[in-house]
Amino acid sequence: MIKRLMVVMAMVLSVSAYAEKPAGFLWYNVPRTTLAPKNPGVSFNTLSYTDRDAVLEFYTMEALHKVRFTHRVEDERVFLAWQKYWLDASRAHGDLNQRTLLQYPEFDYSVTHPTSVLGTNIFDSLKIKKDRARVHQLARTHGMLFFYRANNPYDQKQIPIVRDFCEKNHFSLIPISVDGTPSPELPKSRRDNGQADALGVRFFPALLLVNPKTRETSPVAYGLTTQDVLTRHLVAIATDFKGDA
Repeated sequence: MIKRLMVVMAMVLSVSAYAEKPAGFLWYNVPRTTLAPKNPGVSFNTLSYTDRDAVLEFYTMEALHKVRFTHRVEDERVFLAWQKYWLDASRAHGDLNQRTLLQYPEFDYSVTHPTSVLGTNIFDSLKIKKDRARVHQLARTHGMLFFYRANNPYDQKQIPIVRDFCEKNHFSLIPISVDGTPSPELPKSRRDNGQADALGVRFFPALLLVNPKTRETSPVAYGLTTQDVLTRHLVAIATDFKGDA
């Protein structure tokens, strides 16, 4: 019995001599790993101003969507608090904007473009005078080509508008009938002999500005339009579509 016990002990000692590490239940010899430290995140004050706004907008919309699902008074209170924050911020910015415009009036659009009734009337009067001068300047060097259809009701309405506009602004007018029938209101009309196709005119009535020296043409208007639109388009052409900038 003693001899058998000694044999068992010898076997245990021999196994432990070859084992490098004790085996644990279920884990066996898997090395212990340490947990990585949690990401502390980024401080709100280190974010760009755009990102700060994005964060605040996210929490605002999150509060709104949350209360839509929960229908709790406390959640509605949170959303109303966010709503008040944005209203207060907007009001504060509006006050700052007015204060800044008083110190830097060159950025105030209403200084150069008055919004009051009296100021608007003066501004419109000056603009009309300036636009008329630009149109008259064009009339000194340019003429008008008017392509029309005598039997079309839209063209018939456009004919007196174009005729009166050219007379008022001293434009020489060359009317061209594309349907072969001259209008009684434009007795000096010519028949279209391919001029419309040559100039790429496919829609009627069509009014084109032409420089007789260079033969350069610019479309002024297509379809039925009014004299104020014609003036606006001519001013755009005269300023190369840059306005008064």
